Amino acid sequence: FMNKLKSDEVKAFYENWDVSKYPDYLKLLMEFEENLIFKIILEDDFFKSLSKSHKNTKILDCGCGFGSFYNLTKDFDTLYLDFSLNLLKKFKIEKNKICANIENLPFKNGIFDLILCINVLEHVDFEKAVFEVKRVLKTNGRAYFIVVNADSIINDEIFVDWKIPHNLISKSDFKSIETDDFKIEYIISFYFLHPFFKLFPKLILKRIIDLFFKNDEKISKVLKFKGQFLICKMVKK
Repeated sequence: FMNKLKSDEVKAFYENWDVSKYPDYLKLLMEFEENLIFKIILEDDFFKSLSKSHKNTKILDCGCGFGSFYNLTKDFDTLYLDFSLNLLKKFKIEKNKICANIENLPFKNGIFDLILCINVLEHVDFEKAVFEVKRVLKTNGRAYFIVVNADSIINDEIFVDWKIPHNLISKSDFKSIETDDFKIEYIISFYFLHPFFKLFPKLILKRIIDLFFKNDEKISKVLKFKGQFLICKMVKK
């Protein structure tokens, strides 16, 4: 019953969500996160290997929202799934959109080569969602899970307190759901921009973001799993 209430609350939030109403600094920070995600995935060896056979690769963008990561997957055979009709309507493509819940995916077993799940697991039943993703992955398929990091030293309230049910997730949470046939291939943290920088004027904040963007990987090597976000890449054996 509590899970149903939580799910309804999350859905209600996104049915009324309008990013255009957010202040400029918040849009800049969201864009910074998105650009880091693009960079990490585009440089990933598995993703690069898929790029050689675009049309034969089936991808699920699970929790696609209004299509923030469309440019990553537009050249593949991709399905875009979200449980918010409001967000899907804002997503400016006509086909390949489906309204459904990650906890109960409407697909047969072993369909997809790659599944993206970006900032979704915080709002749902973590274990249930991960194992649904595993179920619909092909053998040797990969899932990229991106979450707000429970062990972060950054803790910007715009990501930590998103005004809806929001469970921060840690490296140990992913470790706890590993099985013999679903393994972590890598897990890294990213985004080390301190909330203090939000106080700066837009032009200066942009320059600071550029600096952090260029050095994010280096900072991650030093601070390991202390970034605002985690990306966990898992492979189905």
